Amino acid sequence: MFQMPIESRTRMTSSVFHLLEFVGKPLPFPAPLDLCREQVPAAPTCDGLRLAEAAAKSESREAFRPAFATGDWRVFESYCIARRLPAHHRVVAAGPCDRTLRFVVEGSLRQQGPGNADKVLLPGAILGEAALFSEGCCNPEVHTLEPAVVLELSLARQRELTAACPEIGFELLRAAGAVIAARGRRCEPTDEVTQG
Repeated sequence: MFQMPIESRTRMTSSVFHLLEFVGKPLPFPAPLDLCREQVPAAPTCDGLRLAEAAAKSESREAFRPAFATGDWRVFESYCIARRLPAHHRVVAAGPCDRTLRFVVEGSLRQQGPGNADKVLLPGAILGEAALFSEGCCNPEVHTLEPAVVLELSLARQRELTAACPEIGFELLRAAGAVIAARGRRCEPTDEVTQG
């Protein structure tokens, strides 16, 4: 039988003890697929919670309002990239859709629509939701009107979020669909009966 030299056993033992230091403790590096609501630390300025507050204050029916608990917002934000942008910065270039969801946390954005139909997006708004449910859509040109904070959730990170926390991922899709439905209701003709 092979015998390990004593010096090697000593070195190996210290390595094993070093590994055992982490048993039962949070990992020293991010592990997004292992996240659960209780593991995500509360940040002093949680952009996810700021997005929730902005959407709650918004008077728009098209604001992004998922039924997330505080812990859900923290998990959601941990999968996003927060971008702090200066005024007049191009957020999205016109062209093929990249299927990234963007959420306005602070500031305002201008979305250039067909023709000259521009739309101002205020805190609580979502961009890119149509790409979740359709093929062949195109991104409109979007710029900041003032310094802004935008959360971005790429398609790859959406998939990771849904795999790790299905209830949060599905609620994200439901809330994005609700924005599209609200926009569709706004465009429908009314069924008002005029009295003569």
